[in-house]
Amino acid sequence: MVLGHLYPNKEIGETPASDPSLLINRVISVTAMDVTDNLEKYYIKLYFRILKHEDGKAIAYFDGSECLRDYIARMVMRRTTRIDVVQDVNTKDNHKIRVKTIIVAPGKITRSIQKALRKTIQELVEQIVSNETLENFVKNMLSDKYHKKIIKELSKVYPVRSFEFRKIEVLERPDSQKQS
Repeated sequence: MVLGHLYPNKEIGETPASDPSLLINRVISVTAMDVTDNLEKYYIKLYFRILKHEDGKAIAYFDGSECLRDYIARMVMRRTTRIDVVQDVNTKDNHKIRVKTIIVAPGKITRSIQKALRKTIQELVEQIVSNETLENFVKNMLSDKYHKKIIKELSKVYPVRSFEFRKIEVLERPDSQKQS
């Protein structure tokens, strides 16, 4: 199995199949550490869906990502406020994705500040995702390019301890990338 667009021709494993067409729509999970060779990303799981097969190779495309539960549990401690935001956004290349983010702020904060943080993160994520292709968004998310920018913007509203893209799901793909 090799990756399609995210990291072209990077092998992510092998799987047995009597007929390559049986692999279509199979989902594979790997850690971001294995794909990016960045040991700091041990807590992110990436999901890839096999959509094509060519020359004996199954080609997998990004299908989502998720933070490990124990990593999130370590972020959210006593005397902190957890704010979750879920939104559906379209990328520049017409992928419809669901982005679930988590903000952890020190202390108990009021509902009005939570609402302001939630509104700020929704605007930032909408702006970032709609101006990027899915491939670039995932690469930049894994490289922490957005992480620093978002924390800086959120800290203007209230000092934030941490921020993370908790989960990303691909809901719809453009017609050019559907299974063949």
